[in-house]
Amino acid sequence: MKTKFHFFKYVSLNMLSMLGMSCYILADTLFIANGVGLNGLTALNLDLPIYNIIFGIGLLLGVGGATRFSILKAQNENDKASQYFTYAINFAIIVSIPIMLIGFLMSDHIVIMLGADESIKDIASIYLKSFIGFTPFFILQQIIVCFLRNDNNPKLASIAMLAGTSFNILFDYILIFPCNLGMMGAALATGCSPIITLIVCSLHFIQKKNHFHYIKTSINLNYIKQIIQIGIPSFITELSSGVIIFAFNIIILSIGGNIGVASFGIISNLALVVTSLFTGISQGVQPLMSYSYGLQNFKDIKDYLKLSIISSLVLTLFVWLSTVIFPEVIISLFNSENNQRIIEMTCIGLPIYFFGYFFAGMNMIDISYFASTSQVKPSSLLSILRSGLVLIPLTLILSQMFGLNGVWLSYPISELIILFISLYMKKNSSLK
Repeated sequence: MKTKFHFFKYVSLNMLSMLGMSCYILADTLFIANGVGLNGLTALNLDLPIYNIIFGIGLLLGVGGATRFSILKAQNENDKASQYFTYAINFAIIVSIPIMLIGFLMSDHIVIMLGADESIKDIASIYLKSFIGFTPFFILQQIIVCFLRNDNNPKLASIAMLAGTSFNILFDYILIFPCNLGMMGAALATGCSPIITLIVCSLHFIQKKNHFHYIKTSINLNYIKQIIQIGIPSFITELSSGVIIFAFNIIILSIGGNIGVASFGIISNLALVVTSLFTGISQGVQPLMSYSYGLQNFKDIKDYLKLSIISSLVLTLFVWLSTVIFPEVIISLFNSENNQRIIEMTCIGLPIYFFGYFFAGMNMIDISYFASTSQVKPSSLLSILRSGLVLIPLTLILSQMFGLNGVWLSYPISELIILFISLYMKKNSSLK
């Protein structure tokens, strides 16, 4: 009973937190689709891989550092635990500077490389320039939220994320419609949102509930290595979304042009939200698994894993049935121009693509399970497989055979293949 209570407490709060994070882009998508039109929706989808890279770096440092913090806290090694927080913050600042400079100075070249044509290039570049300057806040937000969740305060982490999301939704409307700032307005609203999240998170320090501190410490390559080893699966998982979106955009452009990319834009943005819910399960259970691993309590770890998988399957069933029963209602939220070609493409694509979450959800949970219990190799391998190593070649083959339907079909097939590999790894796990 205690295991279930902790599971639903951490997972439900983290699902809210991750849902709030995903709604940054979803809010942009809805307001841009209705305030700018299909070109704006296409431009946003082309820029999404850059967003995934930034969030992936935040997860790399946040999950990697916070997981080690949680294990050491369970072992009463508080000073060592705080060093991981310090390293994560320092890395965040160092990495943010070149990303901002490259993104701002080379925005035109970047969006062309991502697939923008002349009709899309300018608005895609404006969006990229406008949000890239907020890179440090996006990365720091991820780190602080991860550490709060591992420091017994998942409630504040969720409230902080929801506060940032609420700000984003409100100012998306204000800046796009009354202020008529279009793509720039959407990007500015999104960029300011993590600042709100960080302000709310600061209550954890003001109320002196924190067991981690920013401390003076010399460079320790072993600590840095451990952060990267544990955080890399989360980084690859997030990065894979960007790689897959980029690859799909290029393939779909050759099949369905900008209309096809706009159709995929609807699916991919909904997928970001759905993925965030599964990330909420996998990252929500991570502190519990890591703490149990620190205590060598393997029974609780298995119970948490079982609860996670059951929750994943129930959630997937709800999402998939929604795409089967209400596809046109979902599409209408993004299709202000009532483009019939987009309706036809997306009605077919939604249920096929989202069927893949029956397998993807379990794969994400297994990756978190391996990472939380310091099984770095299987966690990293599964993450690499999900980064597009299986999906992209499969998409190229199936798109040649079945056109756009082959693109949609490639996602569930690739996740099923990876699930078989994951089940084999769990069977041979050291904690079986």
